[in-house]
Amino acid sequence: MQTDNLSLKRSLVLQSFAPLFLLLTIKHLDINLHLKLIYKFIDIWSKTGIKAFAIAINHTSFGGFVVSVISIIWLMITIMIALGFNGIQKAGFKSAGEQIIIEDSPNDSGATFLVTYVLPLLTDDVESIRGLIVFLTMLIMVVLLLTRSNTFYQNPVLAAMKYRTFSFKFLNPSNDITNPERVYIGITYKKPIVEEAVIKRKYISDGVFVIYND
Repeated sequence: MQTDNLSLKRSLVLQSFAPLFLLLTIKHLDINLHLKLIYKFIDIWSKTGIKAFAIAINHTSFGGFVVSVISIIWLMITIMIALGFNGIQKAGFKSAGEQIIIEDSPNDSGATFLVTYVLPLLTDDVESIRGLIVFLTMLIMVVLLLTRSNTFYQNPVLAAMKYRTFSFKFLNPSNDITNPERVYIGITYKKPIVEEAVIKRKYISDGVFVIYND
């Protein structure tokens, strides 16, 4: 029986939103303005205490500042994930003498992800408090949706890193494959999988494997 690798799945979900937060950083980050606002907030806080939060929230640039901070933190996490992904995806593979039959090799999953999830969030208005709350709520909902589904493999960052995705069936599945007739999703690096060759695999979640030729 396959065991879900939830840490790897969550890493891929976080990584998939890197294009969104890169674009949001470009759109909203104003270093000079935001530094001035931080200094002003500290000054007002020293004089009025907690009232400084009410003044900050009502500022027209508050939403852009919050989104910029979230975007920079998210991008930093994404960079760390990308640097560590090569090592993560090489560990814990199983080789059981299996071969696979490739059903399809779509090459537009990254573009589909961008159009479906990234562009709608990019156009949201965050200048007002209501708009900021709507944006953050939508972001949380989309992240939860991806975490609980198998669409996390439609990752534009993986495509940029030369990973390929494909659908496949096991030709001679091992005993731990609970549904041998199912069509699964495979992720592999650079070179396409040779169907006649023995593969090694690592299960992620929801029928998605990292696959290499043995």
